[in-house]
Amino acid sequence: MKHSGVIQLLRDLVAIPSVNPQGDPGTDRTGEDEIAKFIAGFLRRMGADVELQYVEPGRPNVIGKLSARGRARRAVALGPHTDTVSVRGMTLKPFDPVVRGGRLYGRGASDTKGNLAAFLWAMKRLAESRAASRDNDIYFTGLMGEESGNDGVKHLMRRGKSKLLGRLDFAIVGEPTELDIVNAHKGALWLRIATSGRSCHGATPELGENAIYKVGRIVEWLERDYAPRLKRRHPVLGRATINVGTIRGGTKVNIVPARCEIEVDHRTLPGDDHAKFLRQLRTKFGPVELEVINDNTGLDTPANHPMVVQLAAASGGRCVGAPWFSDGAIFARHGVPAVAFGGGSIAQAHTKDEFTPVQQVERCAAVMEMFLANLL
Repeated sequence: MKHSGVIQLLRDLVAIPSVNPQGDPGTDRTGEDEIAKFIAGFLRRMGADVELQYVEPGRPNVIGKLSARGRARRAVALGPHTDTVSVRGMTLKPFDPVVRGGRLYGRGASDTKGNLAAFLWAMKRLAESRAASRDNDIYFTGLMGEESGNDGVKHLMRRGKSKLLGRLDFAIVGEPTELDIVNAHKGALWLRIATSGRSCHGATPELGENAIYKVGRIVEWLERDYAPRLKRRHPVLGRATINVGTIRGGTKVNIVPARCEIEVDHRTLPGDDHAKFLRQLRTKFGPVELEVINDNTGLDTPANHPMVVQLAAASGGRCVGAPWFSDGAIFARHGVPAVAFGGGSIAQAHTKDEFTPVQQVERCAAVMEMFLANLL
């Protein structure tokens, strides 16, 4: 069966493994190097200037620039990430894209190679069009490492690291939003908290100091004291949340544990003070080990921002909030208004049989082409 150009591009992208190597990737074919080089070639063929920006060995961002024909009025970045989550436990061949029943299956199809393909295709169409306005600089920023710490966009926004990237007025990160516009989402503060004790024989626990009990007091405080005080409501996002996601402690049932640690996922609201929460923990529980794994504030781009309005006009989508986190907030932290946008559903992200609807990929490409061609 013959597919449209953007769907064939998506098939090519899914067929290139770009699994984030952190954690348990489920394959030895990890990293973003191969897909970044494929994207770089695609961008060069449309006439874009291209730069590979290595964040870690074998793990680059790829930056492409379609320059305005004259003096640029604005500069917009399209920023989908290039990494995917693990393929462990998938029920289909993750890198063998199959179209069936109007859906394209494969790892990353929804999160977020469908939108990676759509954004690239829209830029290609813009580059080939003689009628479209080219009064603006359009950047493609294929970002590594989104699935574990947003390392790619953090590196990108250290402006001195790029020879190609200039000022930016707006950014659209590619995420599966079902073609709605996520202009607000929660922040993510991930912590590892560890307590130390003194081990001894379990038959005489009074001679030791139980690290698990110390962690237990922290967990109890988070659940019964801190969480109920998260009463501030965002008009779109609701309240902040907190969850203890992992716990590890002890070595044997008859030994008093000398160490215990938990990992905490605090989803905060835009404007929340992460440092204040950390000070509370340190003040209340004293000398605990406290490691910040991820510290990302939320996104809250006004729905009446001119480029949000233009994107809504092109897509017919609504402005909505999301409980998850995206690279968009890192752009915003550096003064670049941003939204998340794309086809596909977040419900399919990270699943064992991940897919994205073909029609939404094609629709996303058409929307982005219209948005870029008519950008005021």
